[in-house]
Amino acid sequence: MTPFEITLKNIDEFCANQKISYSIIGGIALISYKIQRTTNDVDVTLLIDLDKINDVGEKIISNFEPLFSGPIMFFQKYFVLPVIDKGTNIRIDFAAGLTEFDKKVIQRSTRKEFGKLNLPFCSLEDLILYKLFAFRPRDVSDLHEISKKYKNDLDKKYLSKLLNDFAELERGDMKENFKKIF
Repeated sequence: MTPFEITLKNIDEFCANQKISYSIIGGIALISYKIQRTTNDVDVTLLIDLDKINDVGEKIISNFEPLFSGPIMFFQKYFVLPVIDKGTNIRIDFAAGLTEFDKKVIQRSTRKEFGKLNLPFCSLEDLILYKLFAFRPRDVSDLHEISKKYKNDLDKKYLSKLLNDFAELERGDMKENFKKIF
């Protein structure tokens, strides 16, 4: 197995042992959809309740190396816990999936083959929404690659509903950027 596959296996085993539902998002998810992409880390959304954030954070840092001091306070403040897989030295960003959107992403995730593993990946539509939300230069590039390969295969009804929901939250830019790219 590659170092990334080992890291993904460690994440999957950790979440299974802790009975935490999760979804892989970000660059690794893009790669799972056969889009050429390099990445240096693994992005994971965990389905947890706010009142469990300390407990989950403690469990994470007992299995993975925190990236810096004060990891639990950082997790409480920013809802992301950056760590390193001790065996592979690959960075993992564990995000607390606290919103209804995050819950939906995890519910809609499907397990699929990645190398020798079978893992839960977010849907392509949800990945698009994450990328439209962040909209950094790398995300824009990723969105163009998704559009080239999957433009006609997307659940546009689902995307339209969610983009309208985000517009109500003063993120109308997401809808406009989607129209420009797709």
